[in-house]
Amino acid sequence: MIRKCAAIIINNKKLLVVRKHKTSIYISPGGKIEGNETQIECLNREIQEEIGVTFINPIHFSIDYAKSIFEGESIEINSWFIDIIGDPFPCSEIIDLKWITSKEAEKMQIGSIFKDSIIPKLKNIGLIE
Repeated sequence: MIRKCAAIIINNKKLLVVRKHKTSIYISPGGKIEGNETQIECLNREIQEEIGVTFINPIHFSIDYAKSIFEGESIEINSWFIDIIGDPFPCSEIIDLKWITSKEAEKMQIGSIFKDSIIPKLKNIGLIE
């Protein structure tokens, strides 16, 4: 099983999603835990690499399981609320980023865990539109 960490970044009731090169699917910033990294160390590395910012105030939100669209294997995703410092911009393997509402997510290709689980939860508790 692949273990990943995902960032939940919300601004003005919109969720930040990113898209990697050579794919049309939007996902949350984050990635695979490497070696003996903690989840926070993984998030710190991935957030800096993918969207060029740092963060504060990590709060664990959920653990979800699914089959990865990219690796074709089972994955465990730990999702964390974070407050970013700076303005995010596409870096490294990221080619695009968007701030979206739950309505916009319904019309986009979004990674399954976020589309089927995280976004509905965030909408139900009033954190995103």
